[in-house]
Amino acid sequence: MALRKSALAIALVAAAGLAGSGEARRSQYPTVELGTTAGLAPDGRSLRIDVIASCPERWALVEARVTVSHPQASGSGSFPLACIGSKRPFSVIVTSTGSFALGPAQAAATVVVQRGHTAQAADAASIQLDPTVVLDLADTALLQGAGESASIDVTASCNAGATGEESYVALQQGNLVARGFYTPTCDGAPHTFSVVATLAPGVFQPGDARALSFATASFAGMSFTGVADEPLQLVR
Repeated sequence: MALRKSALAIALVAAAGLAGSGEARRSQYPTVELGTTAGLAPDGRSLRIDVIASCPERWALVEARVTVSHPQASGSGSFPLACIGSKRPFSVIVTSTGSFALGPAQAAATVVVQRGHTAQAADAASIQLDPTVVLDLADTALLQGAGESASIDVTASCNAGATGEESYVALQQGNLVARGFYTPTCDGAPHTFSVVATLAPGVFQPGDARALSFATASFAGMSFTGVADEPLQLVR
């Protein structure tokens, strides 16, 4: 009898979908699907992985969680799934007491819901832990000479095992743009570089400007880029 009721409920939902395609996409069971890659924080203590999940309307969420295991570490993180009947993407932070390393890992995702009884969805996958490049720009840049160049501190960090590639910071004031170059050191720790950006031609004036930096690291034949874009003051 229970199986017949479930079949009838699915048939009713399908029929209702003829009147509204949005309803046709709503699931009567919880679902969860893992992404295949995760961005590993430079220090290896956390990672970010994407999931797509859903649970049926008017059910209560018991748990929505992702766990990741690796020979050197393991950890888990939850995500705020709302039971609205349709699939939604989530970016889940998984933290660990140990340190993950770049490369393959195992991940599992679970969604448990309740409404009189419990229902569960699960997914498991082999994933790739990819490097993340994190940038921080100083809020001032020091003008040099007559203003034809300026020095700005750029702090970058990237994962041990990755290789820093030539990166740049651009300073912009009005139509004037100057660039300077640096190469991140990938060892999991933040490193600060005093980068000189030079104009050709033109001169900067003290006052409002903007800094933009792209920093790149490579791993396993692929490049990964961090971006920072901030207002700053040009000072003497």
